Amino acid sequence: MRFLIQTFDKRVLHDFSFALIDSCHYQNWLNRNNSFKIRLTDEKTYSNYIPIGSVEFVSEYLLKYYGVIPKPKNIPEELIAARFTGRSVFNGTEKDIVGLQFVKSNDKIKSFTEICSTAPIGNYQISDIIEIKSEWRAFVYNGNLVGLQNYSGAFDIFPNVGTIKEMISEYKTQPISYTLDVAIVGDKTVIIEVHDFFSCGLYGFANYNFLPFMFSRCFYSFTNKSN
Repeated sequence: MRFLIQTFDKRVLHDFSFALIDSCHYQNWLNRNNSFKIRLTDEKTYSNYIPIGSVEFVSEYLLKYYGVIPKPKNIPEELIAARFTGRSVFNGTEKDIVGLQFVKSNDKIKSFTEICSTAPIGNYQISDIIEIKSEWRAFVYNGNLVGLQNYSGAFDIFPNVGTIKEMISEYKTQPISYTLDVAIVGDKTVIIEVHDFFSCGLYGFANYNFLPFMFSRCFYSFTNKSN
C-alpha cells in the first residue's frame, strides 16, 4: 500500500497526513514488514500512489491519472428527511433560493457555500438556517461507526449516537469509508453533510487499525469506477 503525501517545502500540511504516517509505521511494526509505504511530493506527483492532501491536490490527481472528478455528497437523498435534518433541505438551482438560506454547491467540492439570498448559476443544496450548539464528525467504515470527534461548538454537548447509527443504516448507497457531520440543534442531533474519506480533518481521530484502509478503500472506489 503506497501513499503520496502532499507537502510544501518538505513540510507535511494536514493533520490527517500526520495520523496516516503514524498509522503506516504502526502497521509495518504490527505486521513485521514494510508493506505500508510513504512518499512525500516535494512539489512533484507520481502515478500508482494513493494521494493524501488537500481537496484540490487529491482532485487534480484523480483527474490527471484516472479521469475522475469527485462530486460533493452533501446530504444524500436517503437522509433528506425531517427526522434527520431537523429543517427544510432540498436540491435545486439558484432560481430556487427564496430569502436568506444556507446554500451549498452540488457541482463541486469546496465550491460555493454561503448563507445568501442569491447565488451564481449552478446546482445547489438549499436549506433553512439553523442555530447550532455543537458539531461532531462521525467516521464510518464498512457500514460501522468507528469514531466520533467534536470539531466546533460545545464539546460537552454530546450527540445522540443512536440517531447517528440510524442515519448510517438508512444510507443505503453509502461509500465504503466516509465522514458524517452532525450538529446538536435544540435537543436534537441533525445531519450537516457527508464527505468521502479524503481530505477530511480528523480532529483527534487516530485509529491506526482503520486509517490506512479507510483512505485506500475510498481511493480505489473512485479509480475502480473509472476502469
